[in-house]
Amino acid sequence: MSTKKVIRKTEGKRTSESNKESEQNKYLQLQMIDQQARQLQQYLQTFDQQLMEIRTVISSLNELAKLKKGDNIFAPIANGIFIKAKLDDNQYVRVNVGNNTVVTKTIDSAIKMLQGQEAEITQYRSDVLAKLEEFIRQAEILQSK
Repeated sequence: MSTKKVIRKTEGKRTSESNKESEQNKYLQLQMIDQQARQLQQYLQTFDQQLMEIRTVISSLNELAKLKKGDNIFAPIANGIFIKAKLDDNQYVRVNVGNNTVVTKTIDSAIKMLQGQEAEITQYRSDVLAKLEEFIRQAEILQSK
């Protein structure tokens, strides 16, 4: 066998091995991107749920402000469990600020606090969505190679 044929076979093996490594590397990168994208999608779902809850509470506070002292209401005891009660005060609410600490706030200040939380979560959601879109672009580039 001539030296040229041996060199060509060796080069062919190297190219083949290099292609396999490249494909394996690309597959591993796609797996990592997929895993990170799934995590970001979970964050988005959590943010969406939190935003929905905040908007529901804001709506409830706005409705509470329209009621009069002595009106009958259903006060929640637990998820889906209510007690019938008479409204004694529709000017102030008690807000748990963490560490078993409750503060009294006006309805307006409670709504402003919730709107601040809503804006913060919306910004986080926007940042996560941008990162997710970047991962999708990276995956598309890898797949097109």
